[in-house]
Amino acid sequence: MTAAMEFASLDDLQTFLCRWLEDHGHNVYRQVPDPEGGKIDILTQDYAIECQDRLTQTALWATADTIQQTMGHFPDQRWVIAGLTPDSSQEESYQVAEQVKATGIEVWFVDQISPFIDYYDRLAVNVVETVHPPRVNRRNPLAGVAIALGMAAILSFSFWVAYRILDRHQFQVTTENQESQAWEQLHAAVEVWDTNTALSSLEQLAQSRNPCTASFANRFQTALNQRGQEGFRDINPIKRALNQQEGCRLDMRDYEFSQ
Repeated sequence: MTAAMEFASLDDLQTFLCRWLEDHGHNVYRQVPDPEGGKIDILTQDYAIECQDRLTQTALWATADTIQQTMGHFPDQRWVIAGLTPDSSQEESYQVAEQVKATGIEVWFVDQISPFIDYYDRLAVNVVETVHPPRVNRRNPLAGVAIALGMAAILSFSFWVAYRILDRHQFQVTTENQESQAWEQLHAAVEVWDTNTALSSLEQLAQSRNPCTASFANRFQTALNQRGQEGFRDINPIKRALNQQEGCRLDMRDYEFSQ
């Protein structure tokens, strides 16, 4: 039977998650200050993750309350509470996790999700061949939890989360590549005042999940439709306005014709 994992400290758990995310294409930042005066344990282009050693009922509710005060400042990230299954009252924790999920916050029981378990096993093998891990005490993750429907619910939940993680990552990578290509096509079109190509690129950018990108695309589309090629002169003024008024970080490029 597959064994779960334990870590010597919460910092070790965070380090493990950071390595997994980095290996799957994420740009990872730790202990990122938030506008409310706290810190986000792990921040990537996709996720804002708060970690707890054990996902007890108390830890889940307390962390969910903290996240709800901050999540509005990070609209592009999906919020997650991550940690290990508690040693007792597992069924109650899973029930609380379902309630927390209804508020828009995901819950990762790290020792119950197949991609994490497989990754941990590979790391453990590598560590044993070199140096001893910080604390690799192996145990049965479902010990004492094999209660009829409870077992099925746990497995169903863990597989659902695993597929969500992997599918979303693949979708995000594809989306980011397409958006990057649309930006490059747009900048090339702007250089030569190619209206048709520019409008085609802007149609793609208008569908972006990033509100700044979508707002820029809509405004620039309007400028080109109303002013024709003269609308190209508005590209930097539009970006500058969004950066100043909406707190965006749109890339400013120099054009000979731009104001």
